[in-house]
Amino acid sequence: MDIQPETLKVIYEVREKHEFLTFLILEDDIVFGIVHNETPKVIMLYQFDGIRDAVLQEEFLRYGDEWWWGSNQKIPINAFIGEPFDKFSNILRGWPKKSVKKIIGPTFNLAELYLKRVKKKRVEILNTSRPA
Repeated sequence: MDIQPETLKVIYEVREKHEFLTFLILEDDIVFGIVHNETPKVIMLYQFDGIRDAVLQEEFLRYGDEWWWGSNQKIPINAFIGEPFDKFSNILRGWPKKSVKKIIGPTFNLAELYLKRVKKKRVEILNTSRPA
């Protein structure tokens, strides 16, 4: 899907106001929301257009803002916000990475975070006893 300059302009304007939103350019569509996790094969996103109620949309954006500015963005929004965010679990969607042509906005990978936190230690056992 070729992105029209006007569409790109709108995307960047929305991202200026809500930096935590990510846009996925698919083969035949554009979806946006907050990324839950990205793996080499799949990207999981809380899809904003899945929220039909205007009050819930505002709440979603408020939680996104709270997560973006109140955390280090290294944990998923649902873990940071906690139980109040559970009401949005029905809009969590996944797309195969091969169908995503372009990603505009922040993403993160939980597996990479885990690997960065695991420190490898080398243990050497020295035999200090000397033969008599």
